[in-house]
Amino acid sequence: MPKSTINLINLPTSPGCYLYRDALGEIIYVGKAINLKKRVSQYFHRDDALGPKTQTLVSQIASIETKVVSSEIEALILESSLIKKYRPKYNSLLKDDRSYSYIVITNDLFPLVYSTHYSSIPPKSTVFGPFPSGKDVVNLLSTIHHIFPYYKKAHPKTECLYCHLNQCPGPNPNRQDYLKTISKIKKILNNKFSLLRRQLVSEIKKVNQPESYEKALALKKQLDSLDYIVSGWRNLKNLFESVNLSEDKQSQAINELKTTINLPKINRIECYDISQMGTKYFVGSMVVWQNGAIDKSQYKKFKINTKVTPDDQYMIKEVVFRRLRHPEWGTPDLIMVDGGKPQVSSVTTITDLPVIGLAKKFETIVIKNQNGFQEINLPVNSSALNLLKSLRDEAHRFANYYRCQLMSQSSGLLS
Repeated sequence: MPKSTINLINLPTSPGCYLYRDALGEIIYVGKAINLKKRVSQYFHRDDALGPKTQTLVSQIASIETKVVSSEIEALILESSLIKKYRPKYNSLLKDDRSYSYIVITNDLFPLVYSTHYSSIPPKSTVFGPFPSGKDVVNLLSTIHHIFPYYKKAHPKTECLYCHLNQCPGPNPNRQDYLKTISKIKKILNNKFSLLRRQLVSEIKKVNQPESYEKALALKKQLDSLDYIVSGWRNLKNLFESVNLSEDKQSQAINELKTTINLPKINRIECYDISQMGTKYFVGSMVVWQNGAIDKSQYKKFKINTKVTPDDQYMIKEVVFRRLRHPEWGTPDLIMVDGGKPQVSSVTTITDLPVIGLAKKFETIVIKNQNGFQEINLPVNSSALNLLKSLRDEAHRFANYYRCQLMSQSSGLLS
């Protein structure tokens, strides 16, 4: 069938994989795309931009099959499994496995997870691949590592920088818990996202004792992150870089927030958090959302000057007080603090600007007004609540990062 007769009109615009077959029905090429129609059309509308090998491939395409998925991460993993299954002759240098990346999970007591080439795969390892793009593998493993921390190499006997960022299992993890994490990672790499989601939901339901709140919160964050990456997410690099809400959702979130806390205008939100380690390394952070997006150029970090013992509400007060001495930074429409009544109360003594807190246990919005404190619990799917949670988590991340920097500098880990 000549390429001019291939129907491109009805191709889906969703993420997924495309399979090219020749006149004999043999699969000769597999690729992935964020937008299948746009990607496949490029092969047929740009002869001048195609290399000789690709032109030969296109001349042999008799039919196109597509497999639609929900997100880029699923397309990436599906592409790898299809290449492994069919070994298409036109996938670039497929016979030279050294040019492809593989993900291995070792058979150690505490398995390691990392990428390598075929010739370096250790014996008795669980292997996933081949992956055509090494860059995609790096982004994939980085994403998984943020959700389910694992060992990339043997861990030293003391805590590392990533331990303090909650991105490492630590020097002495519980082996059963660690192997459970590895099992979850395998489900992702086997494209069993639905099964993993059901498992996380089940685990959250089982952890309902008050003393297990931190564990339940960690599981909930894993579930939220998993839902995010399989529900229309398009860029593997952006998940932990910013508040990723579409323009429509941003507008919806702000309108909902204005109604909830009775503010006529919210163009700039500043969120504050405190990070500490024992009896030293007390720091604060300020992150900024304005005009519909996170603005990292406006972030500020503070060393606590007036306290040498843990006291979050006093430290929050110090940080906001010092920030308010800089009108050149702009004026927030809303100040948000990580915490509840104590933190909100401490800040409202030094400013008349609107102040709210987000208390972690039930994600309760706390407001202080003339009649005392008002507590508001929005639905879990509220766009306003999701925006506030994202800002709170970003302030927490930035504060922890700064504290870890100071700790590393103190111990000589950073030059």
